[in-house]
Amino acid sequence: MKISKLSSIFFAILLFVSQATLAQDMLDIPVGISPVMSSAAMFIAQEKGYFKEQGLNVIINPFKASGAKMVPFLATGQLLVGGGNINAGMYNAIANDIPIKIVSDKGTVSPGHGYLALVVRKDHVDSGRYKSFKDLKGMRMAVTANGVSQQIVTEMYLKKVGLSLDDIDLKFLAYSDINIALANKSLDASVQIEPLVAAAVDKDIAVRVAGDDEIYPNQQSAAIFYSPVFMEKYPEQAKGFMVAYVKGLRDYNDAFEKNNGKDEIIKILTKHTRIKDAAIYNKVVPVGLSPDGMVNMLSLKQDAQWYHEKGYVKELPDIDNIVDLSFAKHAVKVLGPYK
Repeated sequence: MKISKLSSIFFAILLFVSQATLAQDMLDIPVGISPVMSSAAMFIAQEKGYFKEQGLNVIINPFKASGAKMVPFLATGQLLVGGGNINAGMYNAIANDIPIKIVSDKGTVSPGHGYLALVVRKDHVDSGRYKSFKDLKGMRMAVTANGVSQQIVTEMYLKKVGLSLDDIDLKFLAYSDINIALANKSLDASVQIEPLVAAAVDKDIAVRVAGDDEIYPNQQSAAIFYSPVFMEKYPEQAKGFMVAYVKGLRDYNDAFEKNNGKDEIIKILTKHTRIKDAAIYNKVVPVGLSPDGMVNMLSLKQDAQWYHEKGYVKELPDIDNIVDLSFAKHAVKVLGPYK
């Protein structure tokens, strides 16, 4: 009995030491990400242990505002990975010899996936103040920052009826603050993101009047970015990270496109986003997320041209050089085709 007891203690100590050694061997990966539905694959990969399978200890740092806020942290390696909307700030950093790369999808407004949508205050719709896009004139609207992807689509809504960005009062707010501003009537309308669109409609704060897929189908609205530090110092871990992320993308598509395991994925989303009501996720318009992590190159080039024409970037970004899909392609090779 004594020998048996000693053996048990020995194996317990051995297990503890091996687990501690494993934890020490795992590389810390600081990630910047917004707590919104388009970040689903990151949260899924974290919660389901896909990053740990790759020997990575992912530390998620929620960013309230846009991807533009992550750029300086990606440049210095304080963040090794970022995920947010496409923005001029990133392109300017790249132009200043900081080779941040777009490496995977984080939100494409493909047809039927208008997860970004124009919402208008419900009282404006009820009173007749808003009847069509032309009534956006003079309204206070918001984007997360100057020179971001949703600013482009905001202009498209206006141009549809002969208006421009000069015809509205443009504010800068985080997605999470837009519904608050609509509720307290300091904002009239905005392009908003799921699940905050569904939440605004559910609470009678706003009316969803159009999905962005109706005005700009297939816009590459958001992406995953790699810091040059991550790619140069830890190339194998950068590949492993993408394997885990693509597994998360596929779980998301299984849930929202095939209704397979949806309850589990919704539970993860309620943990990591600001919307804690699981019922809201059955009302959302799903995010377009490529199960292979691919991005829409044409959209990226069109939007880069817009940033250049508006003066947000001095030089036209070389999208072919900025996008590096080798990590996503490696993940697909490892995981096989999505079925």
